Amino acid sequence: MDYNSCLEYINKIPWTARKVGLHRIKALLEVLGRPDKDLRFIHVAGTNGKGSVCAMLESVLRAAGYRTGLFTSPHLLRYNERMKVDNRDISDDEFAEVISRVAATVDKIEQKLNNTGDLESGKDSGGKNKKRHIDKETWESPSEFEILTAAGILWFKEKKCDIVILEVGLGGEFDSTNAIEKKELAVITPIGFDHTAILGNTLREIASAKAGIITEVSDVVVSRQGREGLIANEYPLKEVLTDKMSILNVFSSRCIEKKAKLHIPDTFGFKLISKDIDGQVFKSRYYDEPLRLSLVGEYQLLNALTVLESIRVLNKKGYKISKQAVEQGLKTVRWAARFEVLNRNPIFILDGAHNEHGIDAAVDALRWLFGDRKITYILGILSDKNIDAMLNKLYTNAKSFITLTPESTRALAGEKLAERLRGAGFEAVNFDTPQEAVGYAMEKAEQSLGTDEVICSLGSLYLAGDIRSCFANIKKKNE
Repeated sequence: MDYNSCLEYINKIPWTARKVGLHRIKALLEVLGRPDKDLRFIHVAGTNGKGSVCAMLESVLRAAGYRTGLFTSPHLLRYNERMKVDNRDISDDEFAEVISRVAATVDKIEQKLNNTGDLESGKDSGGKNKKRHIDKETWESPSEFEILTAAGILWFKEKKCDIVILEVGLGGEFDSTNAIEKKELAVITPIGFDHTAILGNTLREIASAKAGIITEVSDVVVSRQGREGLIANEYPLKEVLTDKMSILNVFSSRCIEKKAKLHIPDTFGFKLISKDIDGQVFKSRYYDEPLRLSLVGEYQLLNALTVLESIRVLNKKGYKISKQAVEQGLKTVRWAARFEVLNRNPIFILDGAHNEHGIDAAVDALRWLFGDRKITYILGILSDKNIDAMLNKLYTNAKSFITLTPESTRALAGEKLAERLRGAGFEAVNFDTPQEAVGYAMEKAEQSLGTDEVICSLGSLYLAGDIRSCFANIKKKNE
């Protein structure tokens, strides 16, 4: 298949109505020769922050001289963004080649099952057949994400990556990325409410799903669950603190069960030195000298401490990651649509926050940088999110809203969202396209000269790529 044929193939695969489990991805990897067994992985799960942590780890490891693979989801504009080697997206030709091979393997499995009714997949180290059977009655075609996971792992092996940073797609225990066997490190970022229909209705249930990436006798870094005491001595309400302790207890119990070693980032002695829209400088007990982080937002400081703890653990395991590599990696890391400054006059920030936990962090980051300044929000939301909680947080510093409908069957119609916002007493205008929304926001801000306008687009990653491309087009016109 060529590149476009591969996209058609992927997009035709339904992602629902499959049995929970790793049996499909494991069977697929085994028929492919278990490429994961020739790679080393850092496996990253969590509700929010996992993409940023992955990006920081990749940047630092690459600065240390390692050939890195990076697997993340979802993409903003193109599937190629999900697979990177040394921070470069997989090419169209490589994507087509590796997806074609995985698709051919799926066909091979299904043809064999149709002919014989079952299949013995893979071989052991002695060349003998494994005892793992795939039978026709229990087999289901792999999901889109399972196809992409297998393709990414196969490509990383062929590119001879020294280490792969692998981001969980959803949950942990039954996510297709959890089929890998060799984990150098498992990292779990802060836990919040998202995908509750699948992962559970309590933070403890959600944490239990994420804890599924913790394997026997492994090293596990778990982020601190909240920023209390890190910057402004903002301690949470008692019930919130109880939730956070409950989450930590889930991970601690899993580590004891699996004889894994739990590591918690060191926040003592932390000091923020400076911050602006280009990044922040901070001091910690990990290094004597301050470090500059190019990513913006107070929540990114906790992510950075999670990365520093991960680097400490990796160095104890025999990796050679110098202070200079850490400095270079944090200073140069980029992560699209995560509090990303797309324009400076007026200020336009794009953030991928799409759930209650993410919105809280984004609004807090805006307050942290801009104080009591009111924000014009461009907003699109999926209907299965906790909309009331998200909007109530946005109301605290909103000036006005511009609404859109994300490209998803689960989207809340932009006009319905606008009506809801008007009912809450805010000005709200709906547009059909991101281009119209961005154009309106920028024009309105430019007409308000001297008022220090700040625009922030958030609510759905389904919109983030299109919003970002608007500014790429503006840049091209001005060149």
